[in-house]
Amino acid sequence: MGQPEPRTFSEKLDRSRMLARAAYLGILLLATLSWMRLGGPGLHGLWRMFHPSLSPRDVIDGARNVVLFAGWGLVWMITAPPGRSMTSLRNAVLTGAGVSLFVEGTQLFSSTRTASILDVLTNTVGSLLGAVALVALVIAVARRRRARSFVGIPAMLFAVCYGVSAFGEALVPLFRQTTLPNVHGGPLGRFQLVWSMFTWSSLAHVPLTDILLFAPAGAFAVAALAEAGHGYRKAVAVVAAVGSALGLLAEIAHGLLGLRIDAGAVLAHALGIGGGALVTAWQLPRLTRHLRGRERPGWLLSVYAVVLLLWALRPFALETSLSAIGAQLTDYWWIPLRFLGQRVDLFSVVDVVSPFFLYVPFGALLAVWPLARRGALADFWPAVYVAAATELLQIFVQGRLLDSTDLLVQAAGALVGWAVMRRAGFTPYGSVLRR
Repeated sequence: MGQPEPRTFSEKLDRSRMLARAAYLGILLLATLSWMRLGGPGLHGLWRMFHPSLSPRDVIDGARNVVLFAGWGLVWMITAPPGRSMTSLRNAVLTGAGVSLFVEGTQLFSSTRTASILDVLTNTVGSLLGAVALVALVIAVARRRRARSFVGIPAMLFAVCYGVSAFGEALVPLFRQTTLPNVHGGPLGRFQLVWSMFTWSSLAHVPLTDILLFAPAGAFAVAALAEAGHGYRKAVAVVAAVGSALGLLAEIAHGLLGLRIDAGAVLAHALGIGGGALVTAWQLPRLTRHLRGRERPGWLLSVYAVVLLLWALRPFALETSLSAIGAQLTDYWWIPLRFLGQRVDLFSVVDVVSPFFLYVPFGALLAVWPLARRGALADFWPAVYVAAATELLQIFVQGRLLDSTDLLVQAAGALVGWAVMRRAGFTPYGSVLRR
């Protein structure tokens, strides 16, 4: 006979918590133990475990570990009962450390993976940071619950999350992430070599796609400042100046990373952010007058879904090779971090962080304006459907890969955004779609 169905809401909630934690635990184990071959040094590797090296690869691996286990801290806090934050935070850290010890202990017997006490530390720190970040975000959003809002949630959430993703793209562009040839040495040495290769002629090559992707960053920032009571003219000036400065800073940082410095990219980012800010200041008052009730969040959800589609379908080149499409379907796309784990660069970190933050405001908006009250379109699920659709469409785009990591990260971002709003006391105003 099967297991009896839970008969109370409390039992159902407990089962949901267990399933969510078990699912993320499975992701952690799959990401850290997949493709592991037995035959390592065993207990003789304990000395090496407690005497790790600290190479650039170790630094990148540590950053990835922090990001991966931050998800464990987030999941634990999201599924924890409300009202016991300190106890839940402690348990999130302890369980994260326990999972990390199990993983590193298992890797002692692997010939393809190396156990390291640094991994235990970074995994534990990641669990702590994820748990603390969720608590801090809930508190910050809860303080804005009764403040002025255009769509029922703080526009600052859109501005900060989208701004983080845009800055990540400026720092390590998707199609400009390869280190220049013969660039080596420390950060300052790499910068000198990269700067010697810089030419002002790059100003003529402005990536138009970047203008489209960075325009929402300026738009959301102006909306957030307007909600805070600032005038539109001042908001545009501040957003354009700060956005241009951050774009320039990210491009200069390319020299430290050994990437090409492109003046055209700086111009594109400034035009995108400034243009988005200017158009928003011009059109937002009119939109708020004409869009009322459910029309306003419905319009924003539609526009944001299109923006997410633009992020996913770059460089907008159709893949026509059936063999290339088929190869993606037969590859190991379903293993989390399978492709990023083979890289030792900052992109492997940014490629996890940016998609996560892109979907946080999407899930947050669905928490107060779900598409439907019940069924497949309720809660945060529409964001997951958009993430799945955009990931599948990447099969038909040249230069893109089908990767379960993206879907998991984006779905996690939507879930975190949705859960933060509910934990902060926000309740649905209504459904976007009429019955």
